Amino acid sequence: MKIFIETSVFIRFLSQDDIKKYKDVSRLIEMIQEGKATPYISSMVITEIVFVLTRLYQFSKDKVLAALTDLLALRNIVLIEKTDTRKALYYFKKFNIKYSDCLIATQVPKGVALITYDHDFQKIPSLIAKTPVEMKI
Repeated sequence: MKIFIETSVFIRFLSQDDIKKYKDVSRLIEMIQEGKATPYISSMVITEIVFVLTRLYQFSKDKVLAALTDLLALRNIVLIEKTDTRKALYYFKKFNIKYSDCLIATQVPKGVALITYDHDFQKIPSLIAKTPVEMKI
């Protein structure tokens, strides 16, 4: 199964600020490492992770770099670099969600489940948005 992992999932894992969500994401990462899921991530997700961890959680640059290095070492990870600005602007206008989330939405390949704790993604009908707990792998 192919899954696109959104920022909120990695933040719960890296910050460990919600123990239940941390454990749920840990199980998801175990499934990835066992080869039961192919993870997708994007440059926009990495940008948000850097911002949130350095600005809101006050993580050091070295700690964030180490976390991202580990993240990008996940088994079979696919890094998506391309966005669709026109489609993102359309989502921004139509669904009234954060523009960065609109850009991320354009990076999710068709038919790939978006794993997130951000309920705004459910406003976009073309996305299959699920929490880590809802994953049935």
